[in-house]
Amino acid sequence: MSRPDICLSIGHVGYDEVMYHLKKVDLAEIRIDLLDLSESQLEKIFSKHDNLIATYRTEKSEYEKMYSVLLPAMESGCAYVDLDVDIPVIWREKIVKRAKGLKKKLIISYHNFVETPQTEKLDEYIEKMFHCGADIVKVACTANSSQDCSRMMSLNKKHKDLIVFSMGDLGVITRYAAPTMGAPFTYAAIPGKETAPGQADYYAIEEFLNKYLPLT
Repeated sequence: MSRPDICLSIGHVGYDEVMYHLKKVDLAEIRIDLLDLSESQLEKIFSKHDNLIATYRTEKSEYEKMYSVLLPAMESGCAYVDLDVDIPVIWREKIVKRAKGLKKKLIISYHNFVETPQTEKLDEYIEKMFHCGADIVKVACTANSSQDCSRMMSLNKKHKDLIVFSMGDLGVITRYAAPTMGAPFTYAAIPGKETAPGQADYYAIEEFLNKYLPLT
């Protein structure tokens, strides 16, 4: 039985491999920005699985492209859309409006690839993201110490519908622990095809959770 609390983040593979992995998991994130696929291939992917997250991490000035990619993903059947909190408001509101109109769940994400801000600042980001319309908030920050990991995980005590973990080697354990702390799911990688620093192997997390958080 595949676990609904592990999201396989898919990038750096071809179309056939995407389809192969989707047959094995309950939930997956399609990192469109890390896949060299045609529009028709993406439409097939989102129409063949009913629990997919559409994600397109964009560089500056590529917001129109991001919108043009996420819109057909929503129309083809993705369940969630993931948006970075730092994209311009005009584009965020445009995508949020369309997502809500199509009854898609919205994940709004904050990433910090340098450090872990103080708890007060993280609380501010989380409240902002829920205010922007998020159904789920995702916070991922680079851990430079074990204390950073502890502060990140402590956020679960104050917020619901939150996915929080630390990035980098020090933060790997937080990816395993996230569902045990109340997160709706955690993110994992195809072995050797990580899409983020410190992302753990799907099967390793599955083994851990089957032992410490067995499905009932």
